[in-house]
Amino acid sequence: MKILFTTIIIISLLKFFSLANANDNTSDINDDQRIIIAQNSVTPEEEVKQAAEMEATGPRKTIGISSVRILSIVPLDGEFERAQDRVLRGREIDIEPGGKVAVHYHKGRPGIAYIVKGQLTEHRVGADGPAVKKVGDAVWEKTGTIHWWENEGDSVARVIVIDLVPPE
Repeated sequence: MKILFTTIIIISLLKFFSLANANDNTSDINDDQRIIIAQNSVTPEEEVKQAAEMEATGPRKTIGISSVRILSIVPLDGEFERAQDRVLRGREIDIEPGGKVAVHYHKGRPGIAYIVKGQLTEHRVGADGPAVKKVGDAVWEKTGTIHWWENEGDSVARVIVIDLVPPE
């Protein structure tokens, strides 16, 4: 039941974000909402270290991220046992042409990435090869997922990432 509820929430949020980003008009976003961040804060540093320890191939540093906007953080108290240990986080990440998200290992951080602009190539350990993801594609990430992303296109790619993370 908990998994079904979480899935319904995530799908509903993706539909909302997809509709909200359909016209790609960011003029209504104020400077407080758009955050230019350090390149290494897209993936938790511990996940990058774990992937390196597992000898996963892929870049060790994230580059070419022009912005990350926190869309929402939802406390999960009352939704799960020990819900205080997790929040539902939604982020919008812009990845410049040539940009890469460092190889990382998901452990206890399930999520979904939904492409809303451009395209990204996902490199996932255990897959037959790289997979190009385009507008409307979604990628599920769960414990055990080791992967990295790159923008091989000639325009900015935008992805909505919704995941369950420890509160900051």
